[in-house]
Amino acid sequence: MFHQLSISLIITLVGMGLVFGAILLLWGLMAFLVRYAKDPQEVVQPHESEEVLKHRAAIAAVSVALEQASGSVPHEFPLPPTALVSAWQAVMRSRIFNKRGPVR
Repeated sequence: MFHQLSISLIITLVGMGLVFGAILLLWGLMAFLVRYAKDPQEVVQPHESEEVLKHRAAIAAVSVALEQASGSVPHEFPLPPTALVSAWQAVMRSRIFNKRGPVR
């Protein structure tokens, strides 16, 4: 009895060790790829001058003011259509009412 239990525990430990070992291996592989497989030519945006930033801010302010002046409001969603009862549902409901008798 003890021999079978020890064998099953050893098999369990080996299996769990393999699973966690594979997880650690994949984790290391992903860390390696993230660190060393970067694009060598990263795009570095130059700092924009103050004049360009002011120009962009003015464009944004004018577009917001024009939108507010137009007075457009978003449209409301229409109500969903009412639920129609199919012929099958009507027949099944009438059968249930016929079996149970008149409704009070």
